[in-house]
Amino acid sequence: MAETQPQDQTQTLPKANVLSFYYRRTEMGGFNDAIVLSFRTKRPIKSALRTSRSGHHGSRLYRLFPAKYLVYAVERSNLGNLYCTISIIKVNEDGGIRVEKDWEVCRQNEQLLYLDDLPSEIREILLENKDELPLFNRIFLQDIQEGE
Repeated sequence: MAETQPQDQTQTLPKANVLSFYYRRTEMGGFNDAIVLSFRTKRPIKSALRTSRSGHHGSRLYRLFPAKYLVYAVERSNLGNLYCTISIIKVNEDGGIRVEKDWEVCRQNEQLLYLDDLPSEIREILLENKDELPLFNRIFLQDIQEGE
C-alpha cells in the first residue's frame, strides 16, 4: 500500500540569502570588487551594485540559494598594489556561509599562485569568464603572456 502525503503539507523551497561585498572605485585608481560564479552554470551570478552618490564606494549584492559558489575577489590600492583571492564558499539552507577553500593569488603585486596552480575546474571557470572578471589580465599577466 502506497503512502500518500496529506494535502495540507507543502514542500518548502530553499530561501535565497543576500550576500554583500565591499565595492570601491576611486579617482586615484583604487578598486575593490568581488564576482560570484556558479559551479552549476559556470557563469557569474547576477548582482546589484549599490553605490554612494559619488559612485566611488558601495556594495555588490548577490541573492544566493544554498549551493557552492566560486568567489573572485580583487583589490587594487591607490598606489597600484594588487591583491586577489579566489574562494569556494558554501551557502547553507539556514543562511550560514562557510569558506571551504581559499587561494591567495597575489599580494602587493607579488604573484603567489598562477592559473596552473589552481584545480582544473576552477581554472576553466575563470578562463571562460575572464572578460567579466575585473583586473583578470593584470593578475594573471604572466599566464596570459606564456599562453600566447
